[in-house]
Amino acid sequence: MTQEGEEGTKSLVTGENPSEACGTIRQDVGEKEDKVQPALEMVALNDCNKLKHIKSLPQNSLDSHSSAVRRQGMLLITDCSKAKPPLEGKEKLDVVIVCVTSIFALPSIEALQRQEGHKVNVKDLYNQTVDALEVMLGALLSEKPNPAELQNFLDHLAPWMTSEKAHERARAVSTSVCLYKQQPRVLSSMSHEFPRLRLLIGRLALHVGDPEKEIGHQAMECLYFLYSLMWCQKEPERKMGSVTAVLHQMPKEILGIYEPTRTCENISEIVKRFGQFLSPDQMADLLLTAVESLKEANESTIEASKTILNVILEKYKQKIQMEVPKIVDRIHSQLRAIHHSHARQVVMMALCLLARAFMEEVSTALLKCPLPLDRDAAGMCRTLAKTEAICHSHRLLDVLLKELQERPSTSEDRAFIIPLAAASALCEVLSVSMCTRTVTRFYPRLLMALLVQVYYTIGLGLPDSRVSRKELIPACCVVKTVKTLLLKMGCHYEFTSVEKEGGWELLTSSEEHHRGVGLLARAMVHYSCCQLWRILYLLVPFLERGDKQHKLTVRAFFVELLHMPQAKRLPEKYSLLHLLKGLTDPDPVIRALCVKGLITMADWPGKEIKVLVPAMINSLCGVDGRLVVEALADVKKILRGLDVASYVGCITSPLRLLFDDERMSVRSAAISLFGKMVKKVKKSQGLMKEEDVLDSLIPLLLHLQEGNPDMAENPLTSVKLHAGGGICPHGTTCALGGLMHDPEASICIFAAQARERVLAVYWKLKYGLVEQHKVNSDSAEKHKSPPNPPATESTSSRLFNALNLWKLAAKH
Repeated sequence: MTQEGEEGTKSLVTGENPSEACGTIRQDVGEKEDKVQPALEMVALNDCNKLKHIKSLPQNSLDSHSSAVRRQGMLLITDCSKAKPPLEGKEKLDVVIVCVTSIFALPSIEALQRQEGHKVNVKDLYNQTVDALEVMLGALLSEKPNPAELQNFLDHLAPWMTSEKAHERARAVSTSVCLYKQQPRVLSSMSHEFPRLRLLIGRLALHVGDPEKEIGHQAMECLYFLYSLMWCQKEPERKMGSVTAVLHQMPKEILGIYEPTRTCENISEIVKRFGQFLSPDQMADLLLTAVESLKEANESTIEASKTILNVILEKYKQKIQMEVPKIVDRIHSQLRAIHHSHARQVVMMALCLLARAFMEEVSTALLKCPLPLDRDAAGMCRTLAKTEAICHSHRLLDVLLKELQERPSTSEDRAFIIPLAAASALCEVLSVSMCTRTVTRFYPRLLMALLVQVYYTIGLGLPDSRVSRKELIPACCVVKTVKTLLLKMGCHYEFTSVEKEGGWELLTSSEEHHRGVGLLARAMVHYSCCQLWRILYLLVPFLERGDKQHKLTVRAFFVELLHMPQAKRLPEKYSLLHLLKGLTDPDPVIRALCVKGLITMADWPGKEIKVLVPAMINSLCGVDGRLVVEALADVKKILRGLDVASYVGCITSPLRLLFDDERMSVRSAAISLFGKMVKKVKKSQGLMKEEDVLDSLIPLLLHLQEGNPDMAENPLTSVKLHAGGGICPHGTTCALGGLMHDPEASICIFAAQARERVLAVYWKLKYGLVEQHKVNSDSAEKHKSPPNPPATESTSSRLFNALNLWKLAAKH
């Protein structure tokens, strides 16, 4: 290397005037002034030519020629930076990227020297080339001296600072230090304008722990400089000129001397001291810088990151409270790229520390992760659960329960899926064995909240943008959590029973949801679930709360719990009076459930449920057919011990309304109950009111032939035809009188025939000529001679009159 070259290199290192340094390098490559000026003008006309030669150079060797080409090109770019207009935007960044890559990508100096042998001094050539690069970067930065521009330059050096190759990291750190020292005026305003100040501190602090001592030493020197700048900013009376005076004294006393064997202590002190200058968002960014560094981490980087995270979360945790949602979101997004097991442990450790201070904020932010929860989000949920178990706290379940009690919205707001996310998160929490004791405390409330949430999510559609899989079914997702909760609480028999009966499918059906809830409750009662009494007393105040889904689910569970012995101790206003009020509820399912509950209470001591049977049957109007059938089947239980003299008539009246129900199953159930009642009257030697018997006979006899397949065609006329044709010879004259005016001629004829028979039977029944031992008439009537039977018309007269009536009806 020439003497002039050595002086040029020295001038660059000592920070002398860049122009003088450039002139020195020009002499080194043998350029004459008369040749430089034409070349400068030509390069200024075509910016692309500046990079072509540099790009074409090999990146696996460094000789005198390639070194000279690189230096010449960068020096020409440096001179062009003074031209107007200066380089801007992408053009400038392209120059930086090409030149940095051309030098940093070279093998280590030792490898280059072995390759070249003793022909050239590779170290000197490399140093001269790097000097030219740093001069060029300084000149380009001076075109637009502001923190944002400096940040752009540093961003292009960042990938090299995290390289696995030590020589590449060393080159990037060294060049970064040079940029910091060249721009004190730019850095003086960085606390107010610098986009990512945490990058400077975080990257350099991480490199203090680099296994290469030279890299650690350079990073520490740069931090001294940064601390001096920030300290001067904090003291407005100080001027930037004082930075030089304190650069090698005050920072070293505060930050400490770099110790290669005690880098964690160095890093800890750096974070503590710089923390006082950072805003909350800058502190959060510093924390996230440590997390991001774990993506491609070695053991030294992992330990450095761990130290940074520990200091922030122990000393400055209150400062980042408002930044928790951002931190949790970034941790989740970074976890998928962190594969090293030790590095993942460090991230989870940081999450635990954050959650111990701000569990509500952390868990709420976690619920905003996309659904279904991926492996990383699920792992974060389990980590929070372990944290709570260790702290003997229940804050996490408080948050999850609160969200589970909310109804999902159908708006475009992302919050509408948070209840569903809470159910998914709870499923992960339940998988942590350490949480059993805490879950037991929340079990009744969690179970009921989940069952209501199942009803809420039935048929709920989630936009594709909200979930990662289209096949995610919200209701099934919540049912999965219900299953997990039952198994967590040891309800294996209950789980199996519901499984066999298809209860899980019932839960996810809007029409059958209450049946699924009832099936689960019955199974829990049958197997004497240890927590059932807690659920019972939890439901009592919930009966009057919430919307339709909440009320129906709670009642479906509640009426099954009335079979428990503890239920008999409930105050009357929470049992009998509440169910009686429910008989008038607008929702027919709730009315049917209340009927079922009242029937269960029929055997309770001191509860006169029998007097409520008429109201119960009346409430079944408009109720789902299957519910009516079930309710009427249960009403038969109340007939035991029924005072027929007082209540039979009241029961037959509402039952008659169900005889003509359009649903066959309802009609059948009503007729069956009526038959049971009649048998009871017969056995008790009681007496039914005459009008009750007669008014019930006609609709009963009309349905005798419903099982005939021929009834499928024109069913109304066929039923009337059978009634008038003698199938119902004991109908009342009033009802048959109506049939005699029917538009169908044959019906009118048969109705006329039946009317005569009805009158004859009625006369015999009235005067005790038929089964007198069952007629409870007074003794005077028994010994009184019956009058003559009513006169009957001839067959021809009856048919003639019937046809006349039919003609009259046809005219109208």
